[in-house]
Amino acid sequence: MKICIISGSPKGEESITLQYVRFIEQAFPEHTFPVVHAGRDIKKMEQQREAWDEALAKVYDSDGVVFATPVYFMLVPGQLKRFIEMAFERDARSAFSQKYSAALTTSIHYFDHTAHSYLHGISEDFGMHHAGSYSAHMEDLKSEVEQKRLLLFFSDFLDAISEKRAITREFLPLPKVSPTYYPSTQSTVVDTNGRRVVILHDAKPGSDQEAMVRRMAALFGGQATVADIGDSLMKGGCLGCCRCAFDNTCVYQDGFRDFWERYVVPADIMIMCGTIQDRYLSATWKQWNDRSFFNGHVPALKGKQVGYLVEGPLAYLPNLREVLAARAVIGGANLVGIVTSEQGNPGEIDAALAALAERSVRFADKGYFAPVMFSAIAGRKLFRDEIWAHMRAIFQADDRYYRSHGYYDFPTKNYLQRIGTRAFSLFLAIPGVRKKVEKDMGSYMVRPIRETVQKSRVIKEWRARQE
Repeated sequence: MKICIISGSPKGEESITLQYVRFIEQAFPEHTFPVVHAGRDIKKMEQQREAWDEALAKVYDSDGVVFATPVYFMLVPGQLKRFIEMAFERDARSAFSQKYSAALTTSIHYFDHTAHSYLHGISEDFGMHHAGSYSAHMEDLKSEVEQKRLLLFFSDFLDAISEKRAITREFLPLPKVSPTYYPSTQSTVVDTNGRRVVILHDAKPGSDQEAMVRRMAALFGGQATVADIGDSLMKGGCLGCCRCAFDNTCVYQDGFRDFWERYVVPADIMIMCGTIQDRYLSATWKQWNDRSFFNGHVPALKGKQVGYLVEGPLAYLPNLREVLAARAVIGGANLVGIVTSEQGNPGEIDAALAALAERSVRFADKGYFAPVMFSAIAGRKLFRDEIWAHMRAIFQADDRYYRSHGYYDFPTKNYLQRIGTRAFSLFLAIPGVRKKVEKDMGSYMVRPIRETVQKSRVIKEWRARQE
């Protein structure tokens, strides 16, 4: 069989992910593996129709397709995102339709699940039968156990093709949403109280996104700065070269860093606006997010209030909503809210935009940041462990930040707590003590929290201020 590999890495043959493919190729010499270097050759495919047609011919001529890609910023690299956009724009779905697909990614398992959900959904939108996903740690191929696991996965993929396995669709097709939002001309204005508000967008004239951006800017009474991310003059997408790891300096010499310093860094409130294209926002937004990796694995949005304006059927894309929320909170920001135009009721959209503007200023004034949940906590700990274990020699800027901000806090620096926990564990080894603790477990657990509620000085101070 011919298994077409759509490689998302901008590194071409130097891609770590592609080495997993080469490993499979050696194990299955009876099959061929033509490669479409979507990540490396995307500009050529955009500019030269011959290059695009050559890539598409490999897909047409294949028995199955494997999307083999690193995970960049919770998804596929911007270059592969652009390849997928082009497939829809140039009506190339027939090349993919009815073929079996699989996804193979390498990463440090940071939001690899959202990348796989995206590729799964896209495969189904292409009319493909998605037969499975394989998420490898970048170092997994060094392990014989993982090598065997990979070969079993790929063998099952081949079986799916040969036996024409029945596979049910998992993701709902996306409805087409036409521009319907015409903002109010009411003169309601939200005072920024001196807070610096930045609205970033990639809106096309006449789009719902453009209308929402215009309305949001009006709500701030001309006090907000509005900037098109296309004006950052990016020469290309992230190359995955990691040269920024040493001192946060990107290998590109273009306008992106200046744009970031001009608009993102000084913002107290940042509103990011985009239009859904192929289960994400645009490839321009994906590239913009990828390029922000020059900041490394640190919370580059720390202290900001962040909101989103989204044109398109976000209610159909919980995966995208998760990515947008995580982009904010893992960056250290407070997610104020997400407003979409999908409900199509101008009055409701107006009210939602006004509420987002008002709450973003109020939260900025109060210094409110919602408690973080699993994604932020797990993400931070994953970065901490990976950088400490084997990445800090290269990611020196991250290492310096983590050291100075106390990120290396494992197992715990609270030695009295560690001693107390160990002593209590030994105490519970006494049968009589354990029996009593088991009997009174509920009251034992709640007692210190109940005492905190009763003695809280914060409550007294809060009530005094209200009076």
